[in-house]
Amino acid sequence: MSSEAKPTKSSRSKSGCVTCRARKIRCDERPGVCLNCDRLGLPCTGAAGSPAAQGSPPERDASRSPASAAATSRKRKRTFRSCVNCRSTKTRCSGDQPACARCKEKGLQCVYEDNSEPAWRQQLRFSLGQPSPGSNNEGNGPNESARGSARPEAQEQRETPPGSWLESWHLPPNYRVRMLVERYFTNIHPLRCFGFLHKPSFIQRLDTVDTRGCEDDALLLIVCSLGALFYAIEHQPTDPPKKILAAGSQWAKRSQQLILAQLNSISVENLMAAILLHEYELRMANFGNAFMLSGLTARMAQALQINLEHSTDILCQDAQSGPGASTKESRRRLMWCCYVSDSLIGNGIDQLTLIKEADIKIQLPCTERNFVLQAPCITEVLEPGQFLKFITPESLPSYPRDNMGIRAYYLRYIAIRRRVLKYIKHLDVAQMPWLAHSEFAQLDAESRAWYESLPESLQFTPSSVYIRRETTQLGALCALHWMYHLNMCDLYRIGAPTLYKLRNAFVYPPEQADFQHHLQDELFGHARKVGIIAAEAFRNGPHALADSWAPTVVYECCRVMLFYLTQLIDPAAENSQVLLAETIPLIRTNVKALKMMKSMYAVADLLTTASEKLLGKVGFGTDASQSGQSNGADEPYELGESDDEEHSVEGTPVQSAPDYVLAPLSIYRMARKGIPEKHAPERQRNPIPGTAPGRLNLQRRSTLQHVPTYDGDQVQSGSAGGGSYGGQQQPGFDDLLSLFTSDPAGGTWQPLETAIASQQSNGVPPWEPTYSEQPLDAWVPMFSSTQHFG
Repeated sequence: MSSEAKPTKSSRSKSGCVTCRARKIRCDERPGVCLNCDRLGLPCTGAAGSPAAQGSPPERDASRSPASAAATSRKRKRTFRSCVNCRSTKTRCSGDQPACARCKEKGLQCVYEDNSEPAWRQQLRFSLGQPSPGSNNEGNGPNESARGSARPEAQEQRETPPGSWLESWHLPPNYRVRMLVERYFTNIHPLRCFGFLHKPSFIQRLDTVDTRGCEDDALLLIVCSLGALFYAIEHQPTDPPKKILAAGSQWAKRSQQLILAQLNSISVENLMAAILLHEYELRMANFGNAFMLSGLTARMAQALQINLEHSTDILCQDAQSGPGASTKESRRRLMWCCYVSDSLIGNGIDQLTLIKEADIKIQLPCTERNFVLQAPCITEVLEPGQFLKFITPESLPSYPRDNMGIRAYYLRYIAIRRRVLKYIKHLDVAQMPWLAHSEFAQLDAESRAWYESLPESLQFTPSSVYIRRETTQLGALCALHWMYHLNMCDLYRIGAPTLYKLRNAFVYPPEQADFQHHLQDELFGHARKVGIIAAEAFRNGPHALADSWAPTVVYECCRVMLFYLTQLIDPAAENSQVLLAETIPLIRTNVKALKMMKSMYAVADLLTTASEKLLGKVGFGTDASQSGQSNGADEPYELGESDDEEHSVEGTPVQSAPDYVLAPLSIYRMARKGIPEKHAPERQRNPIPGTAPGRLNLQRRSTLQHVPTYDGDQVQSGSAGGGSYGGQQQPGFDDLLSLFTSDPAGGTWQPLETAIASQQSNGVPPWEPTYSEQPLDAWVPMFSSTQHFG
């Protein structure tokens, strides 16, 4: 072959067209239009910017052959970005502006996100001196247009901080509201019984309105507020927790204003807004507001009579009988949500409970699949194996439990928890727990029977974790299981009266020492299982910790585990060293989970600090500077009741107040902290005359019985010994008793203080410096300026 026939090697392009330079790819510099731009249908501008190369696409197409033009017209132009509607439905978008083909066909509002255009497209437009879409450049030359308004989105981002629209008083445009609503349905909707909104109907309604005109929709405002929290966590994870918690706060305030202004307008939609606002206030640690809203929701539920079925036509066989299946199921779920909220507020106290189980005459929620598909079905009622009385036997399904999802099992255990908490509050009339037919034995058997009745899909196994994570129900699965284990901790706390300061605590005779040790071991075992679940939730991210009960549960389990390891067993024993080595890493992981929750719950910051202090003071802190410090000067969480024995008054209480029997982190007691007027209607007595509360037969053990081992990561324990772990000496019992029983929320007032104050200083409470002659209503002007806790 001759040398003339050899193909010449093309030299590498040093310039290329503007489009290829912006895309950072090699250009073949073909005259007219390069190969890359021709293949993708992009505008091709020459390297030197010659007029011939800058012809418009129609001019270039006309200069080409008809066959080539026909082939090009058949090729689909590449789409660089999709509109919000097409992206949310995972539908191919034509990318046309101002509206894509699908939105035009369906009559939808077509909106593109500001930052959805590729960077190379913005650079290309800037180099050509073209304005950004939607910008107004009249009166400006090409160069001024390119410099001044080529990318107004970037200028706006420089002028306003990212995410500032989340703190706006007004709702954002539809596409942003849609993103917030999706976060709500992903994170809040699966929890407890918050799934009362039928998502397809809600989204359909959202697509037909302009959200900027929905400023008076309390339900949409609070849905966006809750969704904004998780949107901020997802898109602004490096922001301070307080800034993330502020996301959507203005919409929540607006929603509350609308609800309170329309108290005379009682509707299902307003009740939905109120119950979601109650949940939001708990997350913001506005416990006083949440406590009052719980009463409002209970009364609204009673007024709407949603505790009764809408009609006897459960299967919706009569088209004229009323609303459809999804509406009826939504009402049921809303009623059960009110029941759960009332149970969390009541905590086993009758006078704080407004909704009675006997008054609820509706069936349990169905599965999410049946709800979404609007498929009517029959489920059991709260009592296992029972149905609504008006349902005929021929209408009953063969396997009714197949229609019951995670919410139904959650509600049944809430009912058990109600009875457990009521039992703990009335130990003075209870039988001795070691008796075979005692209330304790019955509740224990009932709780274990519920746990064993869980279907395989609801058990906390690796496969269930991955399945629920895929269906956005991992947070609900974690909440279901740690509720069970925490409730078992509440039941078995009768074996550790020192930790919980139980009133009328049982006295265990010497022959029942093994039974008390069994209670303590079970208490620790269930607390550690809560820690294992919390560690798994922490591994899966904020979505798994979305339940507002999470920070309190994690803190309580850490407190129980540390109390058991340092006060109920001998740390110097050989098997205790193994248990320490297995458990301390788990506790540290739980503290990390609390730190993660600081951006999700206002109270998590306080509980994180309390947990770290507790770890440091018992000698297990991660920082050596935290360990071994036990002076009271740097303990900010003392209750102001360090010596209960000095303040206790023997005798029968003449009045009763919930403060005395509720835990420090209960919603009622947290709400009481924000009230300026405090009084003590009761004088507390010791469980046994002459014995300090909580010091009943408590002694360390050198051996352990039936304590389950943690199957997580192990650590070396060779350096731990001689009553220490990690080289830190264990503080004594007296040094730590007040630490374990202190209130992490702080505050110096306790109801017990006024029992003594009422007998001296003319009844002036201890927080008053001098006696005042002002009338009793002198506190009224100050009440409006009092801030809620948080």
